[in-house]
Amino acid sequence: MKKHGLFGIFKDYVSQNILTNFSDGQCEKFAIYFDALTEWNKKFNLISFKTETDLIYRHFCDSLYSAKAISEITENTSGLRAADLGTGSGMPGIPVKIALPDIKLTLVESITKKCVFLEEANKRLGFDIEILNKRAEEIGQNAGYRQKYDFILSRAVSKFSPNLEISIPLLKIGGRFLVHKTKNSVESKEEGLTSVENALKHLGAKLERIIEYKLPEQELDYRLLIFKKYKDTPMQFPRKPGIPEKKTL
Repeated sequence: MKKHGLFGIFKDYVSQNILTNFSDGQCEKFAIYFDALTEWNKKFNLISFKTETDLIYRHFCDSLYSAKAISEITENTSGLRAADLGTGSGMPGIPVKIALPDIKLTLVESITKKCVFLEEANKRLGFDIEILNKRAEEIGQNAGYRQKYDFILSRAVSKFSPNLEISIPLLKIGGRFLVHKTKNSVESKEEGLTSVENALKHLGAKLERIIEYKLPEQELDYRLLIFKKYKDTPMQFPRKPGIPEKKTL
């Protein structure tokens, strides 16, 4: 399929199913991002996808559900601060920024070569994204970042409790943590929602809403979980790097 045809289908799908006001200009930004991803993916493994449509649906469209949720929670996104933790190739953060250009976005990634790609993508897209080559545990204990964000974003992170521990401390009271999961992972006894009840009590957050959705050409059922922070997170969280995974809350 030729690329212009691919992005025509992408725009139609997004406009009809995710964001009704998705524009031609935003679609063009995705094409720029697509080119950067496919070019750099030949140099090192940034992201896994089988085909061009797989990249479009499984990664771009999936990420845009975070933008949909943010736009439903707040009408005016101007000045909102959002951070994407362990962003890797930039998702869901960059798609959210394309869809909601007024937000102030921070991308957090501990692997340096991925940050080099993120800087390049930021430049090509003409954005002013803040890119931090750090671990989320570090910025969670930094007064310049702790409890400063309206939204924390996360996608494709396997362990749920450590993910909450590094995310919730960065949120303002009333802020939301948006995490992408599959239906199976949400319902898992070992790593699903029931496994993080204790962590949520410690961190000061509650599940607010679950958005259920499917994606074209994908067999799995997907979920976007939205947690709302209702009180200050105790200063001992997040713990030092490595500890949240070894000793889960």
